[in-house]
Amino acid sequence: MNKYKNLLLNVGLFLLSAISTKLITFILIPLYTTYLTNAQYGITDMAYTIISLVGPIASCSINDAVVRYVVDDERNIKRYVTLGTWITILSCLIAGVLLPLTDLPMFGGLGEYKLWFFLNFITWSFNGLFSTTMRGLNHVKLITRTSIFSGLVTGVSAFIFIGGLHFKTEGYFISIILGGGIGALQYLFAGKLYRYIGLPKLKSDRSLLWKMLMFSLPLVPNAVFWWAGNSVNRFFITSMLGIGASGLFAAASKIPNLMNMVSTIFWQAWSLSAFQEYRKSNISGFFTNVFAIFKALTAVVGSTVIMLSPWLASFLLQKKFFQAWPIIPLLVFAFCFSVLSGFYGTVFTTGMKTQYLLITTGVAAAIVVAGTWLFIPFYGLRGAAYAMILSNLVMLVMRIFEVRLFMEIKVNWAFTVPTFILLGAQAFVMSSQTKNYIMISICLWVMIAVLQILEILPSARLLLSRFSKHRHARHGKRQ
Repeated sequence: MNKYKNLLLNVGLFLLSAISTKLITFILIPLYTTYLTNAQYGITDMAYTIISLVGPIASCSINDAVVRYVVDDERNIKRYVTLGTWITILSCLIAGVLLPLTDLPMFGGLGEYKLWFFLNFITWSFNGLFSTTMRGLNHVKLITRTSIFSGLVTGVSAFIFIGGLHFKTEGYFISIILGGGIGALQYLFAGKLYRYIGLPKLKSDRSLLWKMLMFSLPLVPNAVFWWAGNSVNRFFITSMLGIGASGLFAAASKIPNLMNMVSTIFWQAWSLSAFQEYRKSNISGFFTNVFAIFKALTAVVGSTVIMLSPWLASFLLQKKFFQAWPIIPLLVFAFCFSVLSGFYGTVFTTGMKTQYLLITTGVAAAIVVAGTWLFIPFYGLRGAAYAMILSNLVMLVMRIFEVRLFMEIKVNWAFTVPTFILLGAQAFVMSSQTKNYIMISICLWVMIAVLQILEILPSARLLLSRFSKHRHARHGKRQ
């Protein structure tokens, strides 16, 4: 029972963290879409797109290895953190050498902001390393406090530099850099992470570095393929439709990030609990129950966002950006498959079977590249969304079957298949704006919610029963 309590505790703490960061970022969307043009917003999105690609490649995805082995091997924590830090420094130097490439036309004018982009990369890299290290050290409360403070700094500085001083694109970069930089410094000093950082010892640390790289290197192509599946469409959109269209697509993508907030909360807490519980008994049952609940939440939240997408867009997407709202339901549908694929990705990394991630993510990336190139000429921005739906669906199905090679996670297909058929129908009805599309969407939402309740009710009753017995047993011992 403790594993479920620990998971709920971690979810609660990460919820506070996510509310401060993701919600503030979400609230800032009207500011961005009011003061930035389509092209300027496209440049900021291009910067994030490139950082999310170059970061894992240049650092060999070392963050994942640090958090995994910090949890597993307490005797060598300082050596793992030291190696991770120096590899991150090396990754920043590599990014600096590659800066002239941002002048290429395919990056839509990002080269005009080289220095800001480079500082953004540095703060993003170290904030990511330090936060994942703290997660491995189980300092979840510190992560929550730091995220709240960092998010507030980002939000306040964005209003000052974009809304007040009208720095536009530069203001965006300044706010992101300040928030990420202050977060990294707080982990380093308030969290006393500096005690774990020293100079690497080439001879004695060689075996540990090799072990870390053997875990993290298979994650690099996976990260690249994952990036391709979610971000490569920006380059196709920019080259085929222009940086302005890329800005519209980026703005529409921000609203599905409501789901990203929920999934990020869960993934952070889930990966920590999964690492801690992996070698214990009945782990398959634990994973099965958690997946059922997570899938139900994903479906209900996704359906809700699809149903409310025009109203959310009217509040968040200002001026010309509002015209992109019909893409939102399709992106949410695609994101549902992506979120669930991420759950299975955590299963692979928990079991140190990272090589299994490569094939599924590679196939998905190939599909989204080919699909985007084929669909955009016929369907415009919707074509990019269709390619994402197909790609993420294939990846999810492949992972569901591949994970059976080393763990049994049961999927109730009698509920799962109808759920996603209804969710897909809702997305296409809303996107196409068919007659009475709002009423149809509401009816589909009710059907999806009822299916989820019927599916998870037995598991919920079982968990409540176990919790009640556990509490009574503890009460009996005290007496």
